Amino acid sequence: MKKTFLGLMAACAAGVFGATSVSLDGEWKLDYFPQPDAGAVRSLPLAADLGAQTVKATVPGNCELDLVNAGLLPPMEIGLNVMQLRPYEAYQWLYTKTFDAPAVDVKSGSRAALVFGGIDTLADIFLNGEKIGESENMLVERRFDVTKKLKKGANTVQVLLRPVLLDSQYATVGEMGGASEPGADGERYRKAAHMGGWDIFPRVFVQGLWRNVSLEIEDPVRLRECVWMIKNLDVKSRRADFKFRSRLEAPFSIMDKANLRLTLSRNGQSRQVADFPVYSYHPIADFTLTNADLWWPRGSGEPALYDAVAEIVAQDGTVLARDARKVGVRSIELVRDDVYGKDRPGQFLFKVNGEPTYVRGSNWVPLDSFHGRDQQHLIPTLEMWKDLNCNMVRVWGGGVYEPDEFFDWCDANGVMVWQDFMTGCGVFPQDDAYAQATREEIQSIVIRHRNHPSIALWSGNNENDGAFTWFVGRTLHRDPNLDRNSRKTIPDVLFEYDLTRPYLPSSPYYSPDVAAGKAKPSEDHLWGARAYYKVPFYTNSPCWFASEMGYHGCPNLESLKKMMTPGCVSPWKEITNNGANPHKDFHWNDEWQLKACNAGLKNGVMRHGTRNNLMTNQAKIMFGEVAQNVEGFVEQSQTVQAEAMKTFCELFRSRKFTRFNGLIWWNVRDGWPIISDAVVDYYGGKKKAYFALKNAQKNQMVCVVDDHTAWAINDERRAVKGHVKISDKATGKVWMEKDIEIPANGKLELGKIPFAGQGLVVIEATLDGKPFHNHFLYGEPPFKWSDVKAWLPDYAAECGE
Repeated sequence: MKKTFLGLMAACAAGVFGATSVSLDGEWKLDYFPQPDAGAVRSLPLAADLGAQTVKATVPGNCELDLVNAGLLPPMEIGLNVMQLRPYEAYQWLYTKTFDAPAVDVKSGSRAALVFGGIDTLADIFLNGEKIGESENMLVERRFDVTKKLKKGANTVQVLLRPVLLDSQYATVGEMGGASEPGADGERYRKAAHMGGWDIFPRVFVQGLWRNVSLEIEDPVRLRECVWMIKNLDVKSRRADFKFRSRLEAPFSIMDKANLRLTLSRNGQSRQVADFPVYSYHPIADFTLTNADLWWPRGSGEPALYDAVAEIVAQDGTVLARDARKVGVRSIELVRDDVYGKDRPGQFLFKVNGEPTYVRGSNWVPLDSFHGRDQQHLIPTLEMWKDLNCNMVRVWGGGVYEPDEFFDWCDANGVMVWQDFMTGCGVFPQDDAYAQATREEIQSIVIRHRNHPSIALWSGNNENDGAFTWFVGRTLHRDPNLDRNSRKTIPDVLFEYDLTRPYLPSSPYYSPDVAAGKAKPSEDHLWGARAYYKVPFYTNSPCWFASEMGYHGCPNLESLKKMMTPGCVSPWKEITNNGANPHKDFHWNDEWQLKACNAGLKNGVMRHGTRNNLMTNQAKIMFGEVAQNVEGFVEQSQTVQAEAMKTFCELFRSRKFTRFNGLIWWNVRDGWPIISDAVVDYYGGKKKAYFALKNAQKNQMVCVVDDHTAWAINDERRAVKGHVKISDKATGKVWMEKDIEIPANGKLELGKIPFAGQGLVVIEATLDGKPFHNHFLYGEPPFKWSDVKAWLPDYAAECGE
């Protein structure tokens, strides 16, 4: 045993050991064929009579995109082309790549693993013709130990995919099921829910190796599952008590002959170093950090991060294993209570480091229908959150778990993460097999990401509680609190693996009292009829927090021209009944309907044109008539969206901590070329609402609301001085001008503005030495479109672009 340990140290000192990662990304060979009626092919080699065809594949990627790249399919983003994917939902695909493997010193305890960042979805994995494993979940990383299976020199890895659609015919679906027939096809499978078709995504039921693939040669000594938990934080004295835990894989020969060394550094300066003897495969250590720099969300302070390094160190100083990551020192609390009435008004309030924190956020939807392209969109999309001054991102439960880089960025930029687990808008299976699959998925995600200070909340799902009544009616509905997944399986995992964060079973959450009709949820999704944006549904909601709230807006004309064929951008609607009623006697052409977007298949055609009707109805309410040319319609629609989103944001902030504690609006960017309520389209085209929201979400701002009150808001933890001037656009009359001081993390009522009729309030201010401009469109609709165009400023210029 002594000899083994000395040999291990000598090898490390000589640099023999050291984790090696061999990327297998890039070009692969892809064979594809329709799945035989007799059943899926599960073994290799492929039979000649399958008639498989072959193309070059790119990993990360998607099989169907490889057909596009080969010229066998047209670009999917344009027109109705995405409908050509339908036949390929029944295809099987075989990825093949040959690679040279480095040597693995098996005797020393080194190991080799094939690592797949994401396999979509049902797969058999082979190495050198031998099956090494299976995968049935596209949402989590898969690792396969190949230590004893690698050959010297060339090796061949193959991944044989089979379609979820055909497999689903053998899967029993409960009576309460999914939102639509196509949705039910994927209900039992751990595949991104939006891929079956959603109101914000077309049906793109594709397959592929959508994340990185690598061969990892691992050291003989390995630190796993390291967690730096803050068990106590005294904010006033800046003292943080840590508990470190990990799992160690190593030869027994190192026991009692090595130390666990923990180091916390910041800005290159060591702040804490502590050594602990290693005598267990599950090391635990307690230590204290004094004068800690705290992690704060955006607008509340600096998001301070520490370099946290855990090492296994031999007695002579040789480092045998190392784990390095970033951690933050902070506490997160969610104060929550249902809304019962005047005597018990409810609550939904985030506190960071004990400080009440108003949430300025937006929803994160998948970056692309083809997830093999996600990485190229990741950082540019996150930078929009920064530009919009969001302090929270809600990762919506109908997509995928974002990669490490997403959370790293949020950590560094002070953006809190509300993380839905990935189910949405359905009642999912309650059996043992599904519960076990759920447990494995949640455990994998929580262990991987629990050290990120940005993660503020785990949420069980998106709208599943509501789904318990959607599909069978209220007479036959079941209590969502009986749901095994969100009420038992997930919280059991969190009880074991993350004690530091709040958990919300569903968004919105129907507690037993809410489900029984005795109370209202304190957190809600405010959609409603989506007609006029100042109706009581929006202005008088009983909830304390809205985690979804949005309004449609047509994309820029340039983007419409990219996503549609030339003949379909305009004329954008087809006249019926001789056009006697220009507002009713038309229907949307097929491309406008498909881009609206698809929530399912109807008679073989994917349509959801009612979403476009929202835009025309909203324009008609606002202006009395809808522009009859596409250029005018785009401008009208974007103006209504901008005013609506601006109004929502300013209304919520004006009632900060007295009625509303946060708004996570819907949403920043589309993951497909569609017509939607996002404020940035798939191509990066920013709608007017983007700039209106950028202005409304500044740390300090001044606004006027419908009850004639002017408010000054400050989200920073220090008082801010300024000067405000409020006047009327048409007359130039100054209604208010004065110096102000806005309290720390608070608001200041400035007084009443005596507007009447229709017009525009102009706000000019200097806040904390910086200029601020805003406006308020007052009066009841309809407005004359020509008046509104004359009154309104350029939204980009107003926010300082």
